[in-house]
Amino acid sequence: MKYITNTAAIVLFLDGKSVRVEKTDRRYPLIVKVFQLPLEDQEAEVNRILGKLEDKLEDVIADEEHFDVVDGNVYYNGEELPPALSTKVKSIIKDGLPLGHFEAFWKKLSLNPSSTSVKELVDFLEYKELPITEDGCFLAYKGVSPTLYSIHGNTNTKVVRGQVDDTGHIYNGVGEIVEVLRRDVDDNRHNECSHGLHVGSLDYASGWGHMIVVVKVDPADVVSVPADCSFQKCRVCKYEVVSAYEQEISASVVDEKGESTLVPDVMKERSATVERIEKYLAGKREDGYDEVTVRQIQNIFSPNWATRVEVLDALQELDEYWTSWDGVDVVEL
Repeated sequence: MKYITNTAAIVLFLDGKSVRVEKTDRRYPLIVKVFQLPLEDQEAEVNRILGKLEDKLEDVIADEEHFDVVDGNVYYNGEELPPALSTKVKSIIKDGLPLGHFEAFWKKLSLNPSSTSVKELVDFLEYKELPITEDGCFLAYKGVSPTLYSIHGNTNTKVVRGQVDDTGHIYNGVGEIVEVLRRDVDDNRHNECSHGLHVGSLDYASGWGHMIVVVKVDPADVVSVPADCSFQKCRVCKYEVVSAYEQEISASVVDEKGESTLVPDVMKERSATVERIEKYLAGKREDGYDEVTVRQIQNIFSPNWATRVEVLDALQELDEYWTSWDGVDVVEL
């Protein structure tokens, strides 16, 4: 199987066609692992991984009991899904994950007592696809102060769960569950700045506070989506702080801690490989070496040697430079 790698992607040549897989693509770590297989099995496995994207949506979910596709529109239990939720179904399929994750989300959404809130939540999800959790919630972001307290405080809002100071500012440490009375959350979307717990997209949260936390929201607890800020924020009556923000979450489905459920072990293995090679190169530099070969780097993983592709992938991640002489890859230190 022929391929070309660069700092942004890998280009695979399959059946006379070139297929580019960006390093930001959630399937990229899977592609890299393929090169551990025997040569005769690699192309078939790559085609299997990429097949979710190539197959027609109608064919992929043909065996799903509650889903259907008509003219490119996704239906669930006979009801046409809004574009935002249709996109979520397609993303889950693309990732090869069970559609039961979407069904869990739909069930919780159906428990929201306000039809208006449900419609407005779809507006919020239209702005940018946000990950859902395995138990049917969704993740959003919240800007907070350096002490992890909310930027604004309101002593008139009854906090029934969570830590709040005398000025109404709420603590947002990881693991905190914050809840207020639903009736204390403004359900009028035309009141742009009003009372209630606010969460939003990463773009929105980045404009508030010095720090950002990732919060988990039950769709049943969404009250309103203000019309300002391009529907990037929503008011809720309850959320759980699951983590401090490190990078935007692109996975279609995550676990309760906000980590991708898409072969997380493969992703962690890739990170561990990059870290191990980084330490090895740092040690060689300290010892005064000017160069090492890719083969030498592969050998540090004995007896489970890393493939050439895995090593080159890590070198690109680390912005290292190498050249090839007579079939030997040499890394310049």
